[in-house]
Amino acid sequence: MADLVLTIDDQLLEKARKVAREKKISLDWVVDQKLKEFVVDYQKKKGALEGLEAFYRKCQAKVGAVNWRRDELHER
Repeated sequence: MADLVLTIDDQLLEKARKVAREKKISLDWVVDQKLKEFVVDYQKKKGALEGLEAFYRKCQAKVGAVNWRRDELHER
């Protein structure tokens, strides 16, 4: 495990310590869990974007010339 030095607002830190005591958990655990969530969320988003990019590269769709007007699309 590595040590990490953080700068946190004094009032926020005191509130976080109080909540951690009430929940009988350590602030180290809270920070560890939030960092894991941060990394997992990033990896999911990155994977989804890479999947979309791969799909677009494989896609064979062709877009033709625009020969219509917007108001024609909404004629009733």
